[in-house]
Amino acid sequence: MAAAQMNIRMDSALKASGNAVIAELGYTPSQVVRALWEFATVQGTLPPALTHLLRGDQAAGATDGDTPGRMSEGAAIVSTFYQEVGIEEPVDGAVDYDELRELAAAEQLEKWGLA
Repeated sequence: MAAAQMNIRMDSALKASGNAVIAELGYTPSQVVRALWEFATVQGTLPPALTHLLRGDQAAGATDGDTPGRMSEGAAIVSTFYQEVGIEEPVDGAVDYDELRELAAAEQLEKWGLA
């Protein structure tokens, strides 16, 4: 594996305190940076906690799931999955657990030829 070196600029006190915490956790700075790069490569994004730090979104209780953009992105992913698999998207209106169980039972009985 060919290695590459990265140089970054940061406050020396931040470097010293960060190195101390990282060492206390049992890692080296190189391991932490390598893990971040691997995460970004595999996931195609940054860890949510890091994204919040970079954006300055440190409000208490704020999570990616709380944002309307993330929710609509999730809905789009589900919709795309339905289309790719050939599943008809459910119509508006929530189905409660009992109704869902009855629908599943009826579908299974129909598959078995007992409906």
